[in-house]
Amino acid sequence: KDAFVETLRVNTATVRRKIKSSNLVVDQTTVGKQTLTSVAIIYMDGITNKHIVDEIKQRLNSIDIDEALAPAFINEYIIPLNLSVFPQTVYTERPDKFCSNIVEGRVGLIIDGIAGSLIIPATLLQFVQAPEDYSQNYIVSSIIRILRFAMIITTLYLPGFYVSVTSFHHEMIPTDLAISIQNAKQGVPFPSWLEVTGMLIAFEILVEAGLRLPKTIGQAVSIVGAVIVGQAAASAKLVSPAVVVIIATTAIASFTMPNQDLSNALRLWRFIFVILCSIFGLFGLSIGGIILLYHLCTIVNFGVPYMSPFVSGENEQFKDTVLRFPIKFLIRRPHSLKT
Repeated sequence: KDAFVETLRVNTATVRRKIKSSNLVVDQTTVGKQTLTSVAIIYMDGITNKHIVDEIKQRLNSIDIDEALAPAFINEYIIPLNLSVFPQTVYTERPDKFCSNIVEGRVGLIIDGIAGSLIIPATLLQFVQAPEDYSQNYIVSSIIRILRFAMIITTLYLPGFYVSVTSFHHEMIPTDLAISIQNAKQGVPFPSWLEVTGMLIAFEILVEAGLRLPKTIGQAVSIVGAVIVGQAAASAKLVSPAVVVIIATTAIASFTMPNQDLSNALRLWRFIFVILCSIFGLFGLSIGGIILLYHLCTIVNFGVPYMSPFVSGENEQFKDTVLRFPIKFLIRRPHSLKT
């Protein structure tokens, strides 16, 4: 139940309570010409790379805005690539996660008036890991992590793959399954790509509606939208039952992401994959995968590759990636941080 609050001094005291080392440094600066918002820069002296600290301070001091009342006001000024939808800083309200990253060699930002913190630099792997992974048996944690990576592939590729095989590559579907899909599609006036796109948009609308409504009503909207509307659409022959199953599986897979920012990025790229697959079939799926991989590999966050340690030759770093080794084996800090 320990969490950050809106008061800067309470948050820095919370960090001090967890990290009692005299090497912990808390530098303070001000952002916003009118709000004069205090921002604490927290790092471990003698561990954190000074070049990362200096660059963060330089970018903070160069911010020229009137207000800094939300994380985005600072986040968008300090991240290296604003054109990417993938998150490049970790936002967390958990002091244990924040302190763990500080000890690891990263830099933290705590903004006065915001009940959360930013961790820099971020890598893709951080958004797949969860603090609970270190609170349970390492075998269970490893299996859950493998499941998360499988769900990333599922939520990204499944709708596009369905569009590809039903529109272009019928020979890839087993005969019995092809007959079943064809029978289910009888009477549906729309092509597969339009069915999938329409259901994906409907799913996004339901998610947004559930978030904006009061909690009790939001849950009811989700149930009504997912069960009743989906069943009614299939019964009215507006979409085939197979598409409902595909979109439901995709949606459930996206909910397994520990980080909402990563989930939002995957939701956007899912539409890109469907569009490419509706034009080029499985070739579009391959093209989309290559473009996505290229995009992720071009992001360098304060000198740290976004895809590290997968782009590194350091075997030591793979003990806490797709699998989580026992804690006694996790004795080295990430090589890419240059601590």
